[in-house]
Amino acid sequence: MSGFTGGGKVQMVRIYKILDALKAGDFPNCRKLAEQLEFTQKTIQRDVTYMQDQLGIPIRYNASMHGYELDGDVDSFPVFDVQVEDLAALFLARHAIGSVSGTKLAEALSPAFEKLTRMLEGKVSMNWRDLDRAFSVKEPGVVNTDLTMFGKIAEAVLNEQELSFTYRKVGAATSSKRRIQPYHVGEIGGGWYVIGHDVGREGLRTFALQRIRGLKVLKSTFERPVDFQIGKHLGGSIGVWDHNDEGQVEVVVEVTDWVARIVQERLWHPTQKTKVLDDLGDRVELRMQLGNIEEVRQLVLGWGRHAKVLAPEALRQWVRQEASAMVRNHRG
Repeated sequence: MSGFTGGGKVQMVRIYKILDALKAGDFPNCRKLAEQLEFTQKTIQRDVTYMQDQLGIPIRYNASMHGYELDGDVDSFPVFDVQVEDLAALFLARHAIGSVSGTKLAEALSPAFEKLTRMLEGKVSMNWRDLDRAFSVKEPGVVNTDLTMFGKIAEAVLNEQELSFTYRKVGAATSSKRRIQPYHVGEIGGGWYVIGHDVGREGLRTFALQRIRGLKVLKSTFERPVDFQIGKHLGGSIGVWDHNDEGQVEVVVEVTDWVARIVQERLWHPTQKTKVLDDLGDRVELRMQLGNIEEVRQLVLGWGRHAKVLAPEALRQWVRQEASAMVRNHRG
């Protein structure tokens, strides 16, 4: 049997429905199918003929039952194997390559994408524009990652080998030497990060790959804690920032106007709670229990005059100082 390579998407939908009716064993005929699908009998007849001659589906007319029936197994027929998850996976794989196009990482991902495409070959015919209309991904920005470094770190994670490197934190004037036991490496929000136990600082830390220099994979090994779960580790943060060693911090922000509507629709954190403060829903209180306030700073700052920080005081002071600095920068 060959895959679906002709006809349009509307015809393909009809073919799916005709096949479902045949599988039900109710001996449907062109008249019944035309009524159910709201197409002419002539169109249904053409579809049945196409299914028989072009797709090789074993359909025969049962004269005694005055309808069609299947005369063989069609469960393995390629066109009906593809699911929406397959198409979504194909689209997302294509997007992943497109977001890092022109880099070594894209060159490495391309063969995997081609393999995935071949797996779906012959199952369904669809233009890339159809997928682009059906699915979309929007990232704030994708960090260009060194493929060699990524490979070394990933191998160290799998082999449970320690890493050493120099690292410069955002806002730091100088770099510092680090030795870590890498537990996890992954892409979050367009950036690549390695998360592990910092031996010198005796705690879990998160490192952005693009800020790592002089990476070395050490011979010394470690055992990853059996209770380490990346989901739990990131549970106290909006993204990848390290937790506050002093525990959870309750963040309370009062938002208005369009921001009030957004916070009721979007989930940034599992602990997020909202409370509507007026009848129109244009004034809302947002609460979250976070491991730190680093990332929520930028979130609140982006909301501008529509956000008022109620707690913690440290966040209120930071927003006040940042807003004052912005005003000074824009004077004159």
